[in-house]
Amino acid sequence: MKSQKSNTGQSIIEVVAALALVVLVVLGLVKVSVSSINNSAFARDQRAATKYAQEGIENARKLKEESEATFWTKSGVETETLGKFTRTVTYTEIEDNQKMQVDVKVSWQDSKGEHQSSLQTNLTKWK
Repeated sequence: MKSQKSNTGQSIIEVVAALALVVLVVLGLVKVSVSSINNSAFARDQRAATKYAQEGIENARKLKEESEATFWTKSGVETETLGKFTRTVTYTEIEDNQKMQVDVKVSWQDSKGEHQSSLQTNLTKWK
C-alpha cells in the first residue's frame, strides 16, 4: 500500500505568508498616505504663511503711500498673531533716512517643529 502524504501543513504556511505580504503592502500604503497628508498640510501652511508675509509688506507700502510722515518715524518690531501664525514686521532705517528696510517673518509650529516664511523689501524716499 502506498501512503498518502497530507499537504495541509503546506497550505497553512502559504496562507500565513500571503497574509504577511498583504500586511506589508497595506502598511506601506498607509505610510505613504500619512506622509502625503503631512506634506499637503505643510504646503498649505507654507502658502498661508507666505500670503501673510506678503500682506505685511503690502501694509508697509500702503502706510508709506497714505502717511509718509508716520511711515518714516517707524522703527523696531511689530508682532501680530493670525490664528496659528505669528507675523513679525521689523522696520530698519538705512542710508541716512533715505531707505527703510522692512523684514516680515511669519512663523508657525506643527508636529515637525517650528517653521518660518520670510520676505524683505526696501522702501525709498523719492518723488
